Amino acid sequence: MNDPQFGPAMRNLAARVAAIEPPEGLEGAVMAEFDRAHRRRPLRVLAVCGGIAASLLAGALLVRPEPKAAAPAESQAFYPIPYTPPLEPYERVMVVQTEVPVTELIAAGFRVPAGDPAGSMRADVIVSQDGRPRAIRPVAFHVSDRRSR
Repeated sequence: MNDPQFGPAMRNLAARVAAIEPPEGLEGAVMAEFDRAHRRRPLRVLAVCGGIAASLLAGALLVRPEPKAAAPAESQAFYPIPYTPPLEPYERVMVVQTEVPVTELIAAGFRVPAGDPAGSMRADVIVSQDGRPRAIRPVAFHVSDRRSR
């Protein structure tokens, strides 16, 4: 714009534009349009935020984590042994892992899924300070091998 031939032309154009009076009401119309456009913006922002939130919620509901492996024995519950007195809060106990014959579990009133009554079950047993078993937690079933007899 430092070219000498554009200098007088630009000054002439600036002088003519400055002499033009805007039509009456133009400023009010422009400001009204600005206000109208500005009011729509929060609705658009809310619509976009709502769409994002709905997408995240749908993704969380549709994408399921892979099933976990079988829980370790420590997280499974102990089952109280029937007809034994409840433990007192002050009573000391210890957990012993042992093999329990399926026939003894059935005799104590437990439902055992093993089809072979000659089998056994490895279990954690809560033993009270007086030496009595109070609760049991199954760890694994063992089926007897009848061919070896």
